[in-house]
Amino acid sequence: MAGAGLIRLIVAASLVLAAPASAQVPAAGQDDVFTVTDVAVDVTDATATQAREKALLEGQRQAFQRLIQRLATDANARVPRLDEATLVTLVRSIDVTNERTSAVRYLASLTVRFNPATVRDVLSSSGIAFTEIKARPVLLVPVYVAGGSTVLFEDRNPWREVWTQRRQRDTLMPIIVPLGDLRDIADLDARSAMAGDQAKLDALSRRYNAADAAVAVANVSLDPLTSKPTVALTVTRHTAVGDQTLVDSFTGEPGDRGEALLARAVDWVERELERLWKDENAIGPGQDERRITMSVPISSLAEWTEIRRRLSGIGLVRKTDILQVTRQEGRLGVTYVGEAGQLKSALAQRELELVEGQGEAVLRLSGRVRR
Repeated sequence: MAGAGLIRLIVAASLVLAAPASAQVPAAGQDDVFTVTDVAVDVTDATATQAREKALLEGQRQAFQRLIQRLATDANARVPRLDEATLVTLVRSIDVTNERTSAVRYLASLTVRFNPATVRDVLSSSGIAFTEIKARPVLLVPVYVAGGSTVLFEDRNPWREVWTQRRQRDTLMPIIVPLGDLRDIADLDARSAMAGDQAKLDALSRRYNAADAAVAVANVSLDPLTSKPTVALTVTRHTAVGDQTLVDSFTGEPGDRGEALLARAVDWVERELERLWKDENAIGPGQDERRITMSVPISSLAEWTEIRRRLSGIGLVRKTDILQVTRQEGRLGVTYVGEAGQLKSALAQRELELVEGQGEAVLRLSGRVRR
């Protein structure tokens, strides 16, 4: 019968997907967090071979420092300098591109993939709080106010231009900026953005596949006495659980170019949004593991497989046990670190929804199933 066939398929898939955590290859979402790309090395030594050996070691150190900056909640976090043997145990693999050599010089670009478990151990033993949850992108809506006019998409907007020209940061909080095309203009204007029109902001966010939107209002003025330019910033992120607002201002010197001041403001907004994300999802040193049992409604093998795939890409989840599988439902025992709210947040980034009530928690997809 069709129902029996579905159960056999689900059970067979369960046996494959229930492999011990140590044997599982991390999904792309988790693996990306522990991968550092575009590490440039340029070393000169007595021979090209010696230069290459030093360059690879130096590149791994550079990559590890960048990884710490990415994960640590404290922007100034420092870990003890690791000896070569310890550093090697942290690295899973290295890809080398753009190699160039001379008799005594070696240049290349490296991609370094780190082992999540050993990196966590080093961070915890060093007393560093960190997060490994990569957020879904935030849609940054840049509203520019100057000289009595307010613009978003319709006219020249220097604030949006600085955002679109910025250098992408190595961050757990990706930020995307609307193109400002005709569809954007039709969907949202400056007044609606500043008023926090949730329906319009949600529609725009969905079209860009963003988790939510942050409206960044830059109010630019010039002091008539000192001729100093000022950018007053108000950034409001509109989320499903409430709004978050950041406020600051930047003052330049007489004759400063407006673009330079706006670029400082862009950097501040990026770092503050990332700081909020890290603070909300930080894992403290030595944080204990927790366990939760979830029921998973099943409508197809594809849905069950997709849920398991997404779970395997969440760093907070240390182990997933399949407790029971029937035609309509699966039950999972999930071991994780952090708080319950952090687990919900991590699940949401993988488009999984955890609903807790009086009975057993229910886990279901909130995004499309891959066929």
